Amino acid sequence: MRAKRLWQTVVAGLVAGLVPAAAWGAAFGRVVPLGGQAWDLALDERRGALYVANFTGNRVDVVSLGRLVVETSMNVASQPASLALAPDGRYLVVAHYGNFQAPQGRANTLTVIDLETRARQSYALGAPPLGVAFGIDGQALVVTAAEFLLFDPATGALRLLATVPELAARSLPAAGSDPPAKIVAASVAASGDLSRIYGLTDAFEFGYEVGSRRLELLGYVSDPPQGPRVVSVNRDGTRYLAGWVLHGSAIWDRAAGVWNLAQLPGATGALDVGSHAIDSARGVVYAQYARRREGASSPEPPLLEVLDGDNLAVRERIRLPENLAGKSVLSADGSMMYSISESGILALAVGELGRQPQLKATTEHVFVQANVCDRRVLRREVTLYDPSGRGADFTLEVRGAGVEVAPRAGRTPATVTIRVDPGAFLNRQGTSEVTIELRSAAAVNEPRPIRVLVNVAGPEQRGTIVPVAGKLVDILADPYRDRFFLLRQDTNEVLVFDGVSYRQVAALKTGNTPTQMAVTFDRRYLLVGHENSQLVSVYDLETLEAQPPVRTPPGHYPRSVAASSNAILTANRVSGPRHTIDRVDLATRMATELPSLGVWENSIDKSTVLVASPNGASILAAQKNGQALLYRADAADFTIWRRLAEEAGLRGAYAASSYEQFVVGHRLLNASLVTTAQFETAAGNSSGFAFVDDWGFRTVAPSATDAGLIERYRPGGGTRATRLAEAPVVGDAEFPFTRTVAPLYSRRVLVCLTVSGFTVLAWDYDASVAPPRITGVVNAADYTEPLAPGGLITIFGENLSPVNQATSQMPLPTALGESCLTVNGAPVPVLFVSPRQVNAQLPFQAEGNVTMVLRTPGGVSDSFYLRLRPAAPSVFRSGVAGPLTGLPAIVRAANNQLATPANPVRAGEEIIIYLTGMGRTNPPVEAGMPAPADPPASALIPPEVSLAGVGLPVSYAGLTPGLAGVYEIRAHVPWWTPDGMEQPLRIAQGGSATTVTVRVVK
Repeated sequence: MRAKRLWQTVVAGLVAGLVPAAAWGAAFGRVVPLGGQAWDLALDERRGALYVANFTGNRVDVVSLGRLVVETSMNVASQPASLALAPDGRYLVVAHYGNFQAPQGRANTLTVIDLETRARQSYALGAPPLGVAFGIDGQALVVTAAEFLLFDPATGALRLLATVPELAARSLPAAGSDPPAKIVAASVAASGDLSRIYGLTDAFEFGYEVGSRRLELLGYVSDPPQGPRVVSVNRDGTRYLAGWVLHGSAIWDRAAGVWNLAQLPGATGALDVGSHAIDSARGVVYAQYARRREGASSPEPPLLEVLDGDNLAVRERIRLPENLAGKSVLSADGSMMYSISESGILALAVGELGRQPQLKATTEHVFVQANVCDRRVLRREVTLYDPSGRGADFTLEVRGAGVEVAPRAGRTPATVTIRVDPGAFLNRQGTSEVTIELRSAAAVNEPRPIRVLVNVAGPEQRGTIVPVAGKLVDILADPYRDRFFLLRQDTNEVLVFDGVSYRQVAALKTGNTPTQMAVTFDRRYLLVGHENSQLVSVYDLETLEAQPPVRTPPGHYPRSVAASSNAILTANRVSGPRHTIDRVDLATRMATELPSLGVWENSIDKSTVLVASPNGASILAAQKNGQALLYRADAADFTIWRRLAEEAGLRGAYAASSYEQFVVGHRLLNASLVTTAQFETAAGNSSGFAFVDDWGFRTVAPSATDAGLIERYRPGGGTRATRLAEAPVVGDAEFPFTRTVAPLYSRRVLVCLTVSGFTVLAWDYDASVAPPRITGVVNAADYTEPLAPGGLITIFGENLSPVNQATSQMPLPTALGESCLTVNGAPVPVLFVSPRQVNAQLPFQAEGNVTMVLRTPGGVSDSFYLRLRPAAPSVFRSGVAGPLTGLPAIVRAANNQLATPANPVRAGEEIIIYLTGMGRTNPPVEAGMPAPADPPASALIPPEVSLAGVGLPVSYAGLTPGLAGVYEIRAHVPWWTPDGMEQPLRIAQGGSATTVTVRVVK
């Protein structure tokens, strides 16, 4: 898709009903047939009417807003193409497109209808009118094929504002089946406050500022055409959506404004399919447009997309009964949207979308990891729900083997169990994807499918997989901090992750379809390039706050960005005859096309990718067409342009070092971009490379479902290959280059972008690994030795895991950080792993004498023998109060606060004691699963609780709902319990007992 190029500067109260649709589900909205083809409309909320210009019916149809029927029609002159309602609601101005060829003659006129007196007056125009809109001053701006006119409906005065250059209006009669969109081919709309008016034609866009009567024209060429041929404007006129492009302020400030904030991806440019409207109050855009569908045999069903108002990220897709086909207007409160459609008018109660039946899943990304410790069928639960609360039917279809769901059909809310049979995937060493399609006859939305990612990794495979949903296209480490960034393209976000916990700490909104990241040489800013926005997003690395973006030249899409010590460059897909490299001035937030690339013409392949060396000395430009360029900071120009391979011969990894070495695909290049070494290619597709000083890490991927490889490259020393837990990401035909390796600043771990999210590896992942050794096992509450089935335990030892990793996933996994644990051969749910400590939950089925074994990439531990008691209560010592730590986890029910010397237990109150090791429950609960709330899982062996020697009545003793392995006891403290600073609280159960001390007062 090419965007516009300006010739001046090179680019210049009713809920709509649900109607039956195809088998794929319900549809949102109510169709009002008109018996003709409409092109424009105007909303008169005071009179409860919608005026529709019926282009082929030669009338203005009046649709009742209350009943949604055509109540009457005003017969007018031929071909009413555009209309507008005066701000005071008195006058309706109708423009007639009568550009007939001789001998029929021309009948280009304006009709003014006084809605109070019903009087009408006609005025001749010298050229075919393209659109009309009122400003706040009560004057109508009339756009014809030759002129801009100001029209006073009260007096009939027409005033010339400007002439229109180079616009040939289509003549009538038109070719058969041509709709008004292809005949008039223009649209005009005013902002919500009527301060600005914008328009779109075949040859130019324009903006008109009502207060100053300033008119700005932007000539353009566009491939595909700007369709749908509709203009919508926000409340104050600072943004407008024309065709498929969301514009900022560039039409008013060409020196600093952004031409293209975002655009609708994949638009075909069909003029007569689709529409859009901007809702400033809700910060969204409602849009439908014809979209390219590669290889599809049928057109996409009509879908209304609810988009973010700033970057057009998709929030929802809503099913429509038919295609929109022209202008849309919103009611004053944004509750209703009225659109020209194929049949006439489609009324959409967009403000009521939240009350319409919809089908959604709590997650769209389910990751399941099989391991050598556990070959049982694995279960995951996903809740299907209707956010409206009304409930929606659902049917599930699994596309792939080895995965089953139950139930396959039903009604929301419903918990669906996904069963994964690891045996179906044992012949694959990597990650396989199975899709679950969601369908509903009642839901108006298009439900997103659930991706089930099943990973099977052998003990020789390295890396801990952290699943992340979405389409991830780039990874970059923070050069000064132990954190890293992932670029999620489907939601237009930069995801920020902590480099120690690997948890997401922030999400930064980008422009539309982000493609690549870079950090400025001063390490202050993160830069992001885009495929569907003509800007570079900028973020402060200290605060992670968005900064003003960099504006690119009109028509320039900065797909790639890199920063040397003296230049920030972008490689652009350009809507013109050649693609270019631009230079960014961060101070002015502007990019400028370079006049040349050294001695060569500034014309590159559109898939060119840039990367800078860490020392800022150079920027490498790799091109899919087999050529590469080098920018040198000392020369402040490009000094080398070399062909490395035949056409389309380069793809995969790209990297630049501070030691004048470069990598493109399987090639290692010297300072002159001459190939000095060829990496082995039989292992698979090149994916990523990252230099560390004068050596580096390299990843390759045989396929998306196989295990990838990571190699440690050292000059003169060859490479050492190690199998990854899953394959790294590889490029495609449009974006052939990939960056998938990010060594973190601490040089403690490196992170790889892989098919399920990212994979964490220890810095010395390929070092000889000693087998694990267990030295002790205690309960996780107070680190004492008594253990019981279902209790939380802590294992101490050596080489227990190659990495530190914790999880909050429910149910708890049986493998974490490349480590897995068994008791009597049964898998054990794990909460935390590190080289010297593992936290886990004992199986409820374990009893008596048991054998524990730990497996890691280093091997298998010696057997460690344990003796489990039926019950071994142990109170958690995790309480903190100011300088006091290690306090027992006892909470006063009266204020829901920890019992401390300053917040003592009081006689006559209820206390809640949190502990572990209370053994089996009724109903039984599987280890690793969250405890149920209704009915609660009560301990089979009742405990005896006393405080200062006084027995406490127990109202509940069992698992804490929603948690795994955590128990609670609710007990009442009698009023006669003795006071004291350190009174003993004793819990006895099944022959075991534990005691803690608490302060008690009356």
